[in-house]
Amino acid sequence: MSDAAREGHAEVEARVESGGGPARMARQARLGRLSARARISGLVDEGSFQELGRYARHDQRESKRLAANRHLGDGVVCGWARVSGRRVAVYAHDVTILRGSLGAAGARKLCQLLEQALAQRVPVVALMDSDGARILEAMDAVESNGTYLARVARLRRQVPQITVAFGLCVGSAAYAAALTDVVAMVEERSFMFVTGPKITEVATREKVEIEDLGGDAFHARLTGQCHARVADDAAALAWTARMLAFLEPEVSSDDVASRATPELAELIPTDARRAYDARGVVEAVFDQGTVAELAPEFAPNLLCGLARLDGRAVAYLASQPLKTSGVLDVDASLKGSRHLRLARCWGLPVVTLVDVPGYLPGRKQEAAGLLPHGAELIAAYAELTTPSVCLVLRKSYGGASVMSFQADVRLALPDAVVAPTGVDAVLEMELGPEPEGASEEVLAARAELRAAWLERNGTVWAAAEAGFLDQVVSPQDARSALARALRSLL
Repeated sequence: MSDAAREGHAEVEARVESGGGPARMARQARLGRLSARARISGLVDEGSFQELGRYARHDQRESKRLAANRHLGDGVVCGWARVSGRRVAVYAHDVTILRGSLGAAGARKLCQLLEQALAQRVPVVALMDSDGARILEAMDAVESNGTYLARVARLRRQVPQITVAFGLCVGSAAYAAALTDVVAMVEERSFMFVTGPKITEVATREKVEIEDLGGDAFHARLTGQCHARVADDAAALAWTARMLAFLEPEVSSDDVASRATPELAELIPTDARRAYDARGVVEAVFDQGTVAELAPEFAPNLLCGLARLDGRAVAYLASQPLKTSGVLDVDASLKGSRHLRLARCWGLPVVTLVDVPGYLPGRKQEAAGLLPHGAELIAAYAELTTPSVCLVLRKSYGGASVMSFQADVRLALPDAVVAPTGVDAVLEMELGPEPEGASEEVLAARAELRAAWLERNGTVWAAAEAGFLDQVVSPQDARSALARALRSLL
């Protein structure tokens, strides 16, 4: 290489590395935010990143602003890398270049990457910091962003996709995030919405703060679109690496399956009306230190997450009696069906811990879509292509038995009850409400019906003898029984 060529190459490389320029990069650093390239470097194995389209840039010259911002890379850094030895496709928006907006040149790079990831079944990591479609590119932006979203959608439920929102995630970027399996948001500095506050006010006269339109708390609590809130860029990258680690099916574990779980007998009250925190049960059942709960603030009556059991990566669902008695409702059904589809896409067995009194009744729930969302939960369990094991902890009533009846292996603790409904509901349907000042004869009739119902349906053995349950296990053997069941299915 000649000296002139060497100098020219060095100058081009320096321009690529500087993103939108030294001043903008310095501002990122002052704000405590990593650059797009630093985010990728902080996630992937050292020296493993192979970039695509490193020198690509737009050719739009009609807009003065675009003509003055023809940066190499066009605001997207993307390519192949490894994380703990696992091959991944990764891309990051560079917010220092036109606010990270996605133009035609950047979209072409992403479409190439996503097409190859689908063909090779390689997981995709998106590090989002984008103002959405680059509007100044007009119809080129419409077409290119539409093609990009179609590629993301094609990967859905076929290739694992993980997103982190580091800053703005607007329009097409927000839709792309919503199409992926799990999303983390950096607290107080990341936002996801289709339409921003200014346009919202112009169109509807509604003044709304950006946090209330799409902040991390908004999505964590109200939409369930945020699966984890993280403190800063470094925490976001650590969370991403932890999620990718669950794609490793099995690792050596010191926490052997034979470890007893006597604490379950203390954690779970025998009185079905007493609440308890199912997180304690989850921690007792799975390998110590491996539990990663997802979307903990959304539909808190159903716990969902990833963990390991005897070294095997699994997806888990668990009724949470601490919240509305663990009843299933619209949000819980939505959360559960999403999580089951993640399990199918990621190839993870499913473990369900059941203590559910039924679906939440009422016009409000029905109007909110309990029927279609409940049906989606049934469909998600039925469509699983990975092994599924359930453990009925205390009760499984009515239609909410969807959490247990489609499992490949169904286990239960000795005090568990599986029935079409609770005994109190049976008394109401059979004899009507108990009248005030009821005679001894009326009370005796109710007591007789209660005793007869409980004798036939109020013990775990009724469900076992009917063939609904495969095995009744003691609390101390619950963990080893679940591990044995999974091993037999795998």
